[in-house]
Amino acid sequence: MNSDGQNVTVREGEVEHTACNCCGAPTTVVTGYLEVGDLSAGWYTVGVTHDAPSHLPLVNLYIGDWTEGAGPDERWGLRIGIGADGPALLDWDDEAATKARPVFTPLARAQVLGTPMEPQIWTLIDRIQTQDSRL
Repeated sequence: MNSDGQNVTVREGEVEHTACNCCGAPTTVVTGYLEVGDLSAGWYTVGVTHDAPSHLPLVNLYIGDWTEGAGPDERWGLRIGIGADGPALLDWDDEAATKARPVFTPLARAQVLGTPMEPQIWTLIDRIQTQDSRL
């Protein structure tokens, strides 16, 4: 990421209405883009399952170089659950991580917590939560 997150702005994208993969409850997924001026800092999706209190809102955050020529070692994905106590990094399950690896590197909690990347991630999550009017 070319930014510490402080100068990132959010551009709202698409909205999808679908069903939850595990329970079939109505789910809304919003997409947004993280930008620093004219440059991309990444993108995200936020999924919210309605009428399913046990389902936390889930943020999938994608950072790095998403241009056509970039590979999975230049792109990273993180999963963040949003609970009553705030956001928390989540590990990717094995199936999702395996599907992701040809496209991007799925980062586990242990690869982020306590690293220089961690404060950047929390800044981006704060930007998403405060600047995306759909959340």
